[in-house]
Amino acid sequence: MGGITGCLALADGAGPDLEWVGRAAMRIAHRGPDDEGFFADPDLALGFRRLSVIDPSPAGHQPMHSADGRYVMVFDGEIYNYLELAQRLAARGVQLRSGSSSEVLLEMYAWLGKDVVRQLRGMYAFAIWDRRARELFCARDPFGIKPFFYALTPGGHRPRSGPQLRFASERKALAGPGEVTAIDPDALRRYLSFQYVPAPATLVPPARSLPPGHVLIARPGGRVDVFRYWRPELRPARSPSSSSPEKILAAMRDSVAVHLRSDVPVGAFLSGGVDSATLCALAAESCPGLLTVTVGFEREGYSEIDDAMATATALGVKSVPYVISPEEFIGSLPRIVWHLDDPMADAAAVPLWFAAREARKHVKVVLSGEGADELFGGYGVYYQPGVVRAGKALPGWGRSTISRVASELPTGAKGKGLLNRTSTPLNRRYIGNAYVYRADQARLLVRHGNGSEFDVTDPVYRQAAEAGLDDVATMQLIDINTWLPGDILVKADRMAMAHGLELRTPFLDREVLAVAARLARVEKTAAGTTKFALREAVGALLPQAAAERAKLGFPVPLGPWLRGGMYGFAEHVVRTAQTGQWLNQGAALDILRRFRAEDPEVTWRQVWLLVIFSLWHQIYVEGVYDPIALGWSAGPGGLGGVVPPGTGGSAGYGGPGDPPVSGGSAGHGGPGSPPVSGGPGGYGGAGSPSVSRGGLGGIVPPGQAAAPPGERSSQ
Repeated sequence: MGGITGCLALADGAGPDLEWVGRAAMRIAHRGPDDEGFFADPDLALGFRRLSVIDPSPAGHQPMHSADGRYVMVFDGEIYNYLELAQRLAARGVQLRSGSSSEVLLEMYAWLGKDVVRQLRGMYAFAIWDRRARELFCARDPFGIKPFFYALTPGGHRPRSGPQLRFASERKALAGPGEVTAIDPDALRRYLSFQYVPAPATLVPPARSLPPGHVLIARPGGRVDVFRYWRPELRPARSPSSSSPEKILAAMRDSVAVHLRSDVPVGAFLSGGVDSATLCALAAESCPGLLTVTVGFEREGYSEIDDAMATATALGVKSVPYVISPEEFIGSLPRIVWHLDDPMADAAAVPLWFAAREARKHVKVVLSGEGADELFGGYGVYYQPGVVRAGKALPGWGRSTISRVASELPTGAKGKGLLNRTSTPLNRRYIGNAYVYRADQARLLVRHGNGSEFDVTDPVYRQAAEAGLDDVATMQLIDINTWLPGDILVKADRMAMAHGLELRTPFLDREVLAVAARLARVEKTAAGTTKFALREAVGALLPQAAAERAKLGFPVPLGPWLRGGMYGFAEHVVRTAQTGQWLNQGAALDILRRFRAEDPEVTWRQVWLLVIFSLWHQIYVEGVYDPIALGWSAGPGGLGGVVPPGTGGSAGYGGPGDPPVSGGSAGHGGPGSPPVSGGPGGYGGAGSPSVSRGGLGGIVPPGQAAAPPGERSSQ
């Protein structure tokens, strides 16, 4: 577990940029405070920051070399079935040198090659260098729990410089504060709708996010290929099964058991709801002294601390509560936005940051309930009244009539929302759990960019239609492909790793998905509740209140705050940020004024999205905040004292017998990047055609027209 960085020279004889790898490792030192390591040969340099969890001895040091010396690996994550895989290796006569899951992964790759990803049960982002074949193989786990960013750059002005593939666990390693000189306008347009930037794009070209369930393969002198090896599939049964609760409980008990494998203390996040209570109840079966952490706010209706404390008492586990003040919330916000890399306007990231901070004072690993809602049908929006479902059968003129009636009703009028849902096809009203600005609203705010939210979701809707999914399963599939990796797992990873805390998600397990994928519609939304089958499965383990309580998540009182004392902060950030090149600031400030005047057409989410983008711009574009000076980031003499090789530090590169290499500085970004091609998957959906350069999203150098996502661009 930790943070990975790497640089592959794509031109023969050019050599990697060692200095950049050192700087990149510095920027993500918070991910791995326990150890660091580097490797380099004539084509590739790797860096690693280690968070020691399984076999914390020096035997787990990375970059790690295979027993035969052919392969070198950096790996962020955990392989939960590493003990079973180790037994298979032992049966083949492989003698492992450590108890590390990293070594198991590396030796499995030495045996199976690229097919190893089909054997893994876990969360991972890794890069393996084949020193004999001169090939780099990178992979990201199916759900996208662990991040992987990369960029194709033209190199710099140092001797033997040439095009490079750079990669890292966090996007800030590729472009940090003050280094962002361009923004992808299409990505910004989509951010306004989703409240995050959907993969594979980032807001900062040429940086890209390797999508979940994808691999990246590159060779010096060759091209960079991206392929999809896995996609989520749901196959709901037509009718409920009496055995479903038993199967769910068995799968969850097994998943929690393997997620508890650790050589350091493990705790859990606990709210008042069924997801975290389930994990705590199952974990407490083998860890009766389990420590749990919960956070909340003083404002009534925005804290689950009392409910969580009651659940903890009933389960017999320890509980650590923490109350967040409005002053702490605002004071921590710039640092949190820096950690998130791209703007992500989910306010729940802030309480999660505090929960991780408090947990890290006691444990190094936590279990958390991400993924339960997407897999088991936990969002209230999944409930579709019969009249809404019947709307699909209406002729066009019928839907138009209903839409016209809805438009004439005042905002907030009873029935208006129901009429809108009935008259609008699902694929044009549901892009995921958040839909902040519609296309017409977004066009008033952005100065450039034609990216549509439907470019992201239409391929998934096609997959759902081909599979014959009902509306609930269709929305689940949308969220698993978009909301889950783009929002839920981004904040989970960045907020936990900001404190050197490993966050594990037992619901996001291949065996749990195998059961959840078969649940019938009525086993998800039935009897006036959500996650019906899951509640049935775990009801006997939990206090009745926890088993039946409606979802709250991490509720944040931003609406009341923004109408009160926080409005001045929000208005100041939006007004003073130098975003005019990208954003119509007049229109943005008008949205804030309308919100303060209690215009029912403006929501606090729309305001918050503008605040977060403006603050992000101040950090990454304007360089208003200095992460090293503020103590957010490592630097020479900073959070760990990492010094780039070649600048007088002691951090060494290379392994036994590695040839000498030279380092220097290299530029970032711009035109002239080498080609990249992508396999099936396009913009994250099913069956999209292959694409090239910038591959999975159509970012091209300034001054050139972008091809629509999913289409091929010429080199």
